Amino acid sequence: MYRETKDFIRKVWKLSALYLGVLLFSSAFFAYMEKWSFFEALYQIVITVSTVGFAEINKVSDLGRAYLMGIIVFQTGFFVYVVSQIAYLIADGKLLEILRYRRLIKMLENMKGHTIVVGLGRTGLAIAETLKSFGENIVVIEPDSERVKHFRTLFPRVPVIEGDAKEEEVLRLAKIESAKRLLVNTSSDSENMFIVVTARGMNPNLFISSRVVKAENEEKLRKAGSDHTYMPESMSGRSIAISVIKPEVSKFISDVLLSEKAPYMIESVQIPESSPVAGRSLGEFYNDEVFGSLLAIVKEGKFIINPPRKTKLSAGDRLIVLGSLEQVENLLSTVGV
Repeated sequence: MYRETKDFIRKVWKLSALYLGVLLFSSAFFAYMEKWSFFEALYQIVITVSTVGFAEINKVSDLGRAYLMGIIVFQTGFFVYVVSQIAYLIADGKLLEILRYRRLIKMLENMKGHTIVVGLGRTGLAIAETLKSFGENIVVIEPDSERVKHFRTLFPRVPVIEGDAKEEEVLRLAKIESAKRLLVNTSSDSENMFIVVTARGMNPNLFISSRVVKAENEEKLRKAGSDHTYMPESMSGRSIAISVIKPEVSKFISDVLLSEKAPYMIESVQIPESSPVAGRSLGEFYNDEVFGSLLAIVKEGKFIINPPRKTKLSAGDRLIVLGSLEQVENLLSTVGV
């Protein structure tokens, strides 16, 4: 849709620029022919083309009148065509599309370090809603106009692109070069794979997570460039099983870890290169009351669950903590993020 809108805008601008050029040239030529000032000639041409019926403002030669008749025949028709195209914009709803497109460009202008979500099916919509509840900046891409319309009613301030994510132009519009993550969630493995390959080529540093429909395609998607894959059906099945067998655990996850209204949050904090805690052990600085409960450390891609206090921290390690917003902010400040 946005390509059509851009083409239409470009067409109207070209027509308008061409018409303005013809108007100025014909005015300059008429001024030279009749020895008028340029402004007088421009005024005469404008009232002639617009057919308002005003009289000639100065004496006009027979050659000048013949020239004006030619202007009436050719340039007036061109003027009517341009005006009709602009009227079509308003009558056919194109003007609303153009205004929406301009607003989208404005919203995307300074977008950086954001997450791009492709696909607004049930899973994609849930992903987008969760990311927003965590305060993430997101851009959504969806080809279905009805889904786009529904999403806009839920999140009017979130940029959503009605287009095909397999096209580089659409990904570029979503600012993929400056994005941090891409979540691909269409119902086709081949389509997901195409999007992953295209996106990886446009941003080698992008973290890409892709939905897998058939388990046998998981390895193919990883080879195509996906850092992470998931099967919603399998995840949903596990969630249902946990809620039945271990209802307290399920309630804890939903009410404490995932609820946006919960007083606690789970956060992953990375130790930067210049951090004052790099090279120190947990026992030297970590205080549960100040920083929250330390659930795990991610060291070289491996989890250390309930890590011992003698564990030494290195730059690049991640601390997985559960705590209040104040506790998480204390930790971020201490590690130098």
